Amino acid sequence: MKWATAVRTVEQVAERCGHVAAQPPGIVRLRVTEAWLWGPLLGPAADEVPDAGGVGAALVCDATAEDCAWGTAPPGAGQWLAASGLAKRPVRLVFRPAGQPVWNHAVVRPVRFWSLDEGPDEAVVAAVRAGEGGALRPPAPAPVELAQRLEQELAASLAAVRRTSADHDAHRWSPGSPLARADALADAVRGHLELLDASAAAARG
Repeated sequence: MKWATAVRTVEQVAERCGHVAAQPPGIVRLRVTEAWLWGPLLGPAADEVPDAGGVGAALVCDATAEDCAWGTAPPGAGQWLAASGLAKRPVRLVFRPAGQPVWNHAVVRPVRFWSLDEGPDEAVVAAVRAGEGGALRPPAPAPVELAQRLEQELAASLAAVRRTSADHDAHRWSPGSPLARADALADAVRGHLELLDASAAAARG
């Protein structure tokens, strides 16, 4: 997609985060409090960015680390995505637990562009539009910090794999479609395998 289209997508993410946050309490169960940009848009301006993964947004929400294990969606995420309309936009959304670092092996040096308290950060969006978002990025973590972060993520991910596996087995013969539970298990396993690969790569240096 064009650079300008990608930046407009970031603006739309901020707009929709604000829209959902303004709903009366209880309408949307999951509460998103921050949105952080990651990926190619934090580099120099280009004519185009990849359609897949060109715009990455990490959504900080009020869910536990296990419920937000890498590659998975916390309870209420489907409702939040439906209310925001962002599931149909060209953006890769990942949910991150409040109280934990937003960054990891994939969400590299992200920059916050929306918060529940302050709304959209127009200065960040303007810098990204000008291809100057890289100047806003925090320093890269030290190797030991990355290793520790991956260890924490792996623990949460393994707990998610065990939980979704047990849930799938317990309801294997229950009425209704088993696809939702199978998908949740597959997402947890896929995320765990990605973290294992990242941890091995970090250990190799």
